[in-house]
Amino acid sequence: MIQVEINMEALIETISHVDDNLGKSFLDTITGEVIYIPTEVSSALESGTLKECSFDSWLKEFVSVAILINDDEVNRYLSAPLIDEEFYIGAMKKYVSKLVSKTDLKLELQKALNNKEPIKNFKHVLMDNQNATGESETEQWYEYEDGCIKEFIKSWLNSNDIEQKYLN
Repeated sequence: MIQVEINMEALIETISHVDDNLGKSFLDTITGEVIYIPTEVSSALESGTLKECSFDSWLKEFVSVAILINDDEVNRYLSAPLIDEEFYIGAMKKYVSKLVSKTDLKLELQKALNNKEPIKNFKHVLMDNQNATGESETEQWYEYEDGCIKEFIKSWLNSNDIEQKYLN
């Protein structure tokens, strides 16, 4: 297992985005940097039409990096996975079953998760409950969610024989 000093904030941010139509992210397994490649650039690379001069100036900076990633033969660059909606819904269900102690809130959250747009409804119930009681169940949820995301990343890194290097 190799130890890499990873920009975890950037990795969490890129993995947490549900919409992968905007671009792809890669982890440089040597530097720990998270590299983002917009869809326009990666699509042109895949179709063989990648020419720096054919892009707006802000996209040109991504061309050489995209080529470097594409030509990678030693697996230096790992395509970062995306956390999908099912992951969040599963985390919400576990949170409700294990951590929510108020029966009324628990029932409301379970109902929200069984409706259309479960993630949105879940968060609305938490926020409405917080406003009504002044308590901070919302903060507890986000702390729990952060822990779930970190565990997801740790598992993904381990599956690629990478361990987060911490500075002392």
